[in-house]
Amino acid sequence: MGFFGKLFGSSNDTLAKKKTSQTPQKDGIPYNEGLILQLISDHKKLVEEFTKISKATQSKKYKTLKQYLKAFKVNFEIHNYSEKIQLYTYLKNYYKNTENIDFIEDMAKSAEEIYKDVFAFLKKYETIEFNDQYLELFKREFEAIGKILQSRIEIEESELYTLYKK
Repeated sequence: MGFFGKLFGSSNDTLAKKKTSQTPQKDGIPYNEGLILQLISDHKKLVEEFTKISKATQSKKYKTLKQYLKAFKVNFEIHNYSEKIQLYTYLKNYYKNTENIDFIEDMAKSAEEIYKDVFAFLKKYETIEFNDQYLELFKREFEAIGKILQSRIEIEESELYTLYKK
């Protein structure tokens, strides 16, 4: 699917080079210098897997489609866990009592809602034996999930990840 292609431009370089003069946090989870680059790399991998799922859907390769869905599910869970534990825990501690905390908490809540929706979608289709009967419904739901994930990746990379500072 072509709707993820525009996500990976020069903004990644800007995030990698961003420096700050603030002092490190003393309590909570420690700053991880490579976290944002890892999360962006996860996004790229998830987009690649999403594209594979799309191609398997179009060609009606149902066995391959199920394999790609399983791989996407595992990597989606790993990415979600990293954000939840490392990113949000750090940001909530770093920005407590600032004007940014409401944005961070809203992003954390919406991330959890998206995770539940995507996970429910993946769980639903991991138990179904694919055939032409389910394909149209799957395509519609898959496209809707793709739009949600695209929007989420864009806001994470352009707004949320820029808050991650030492």
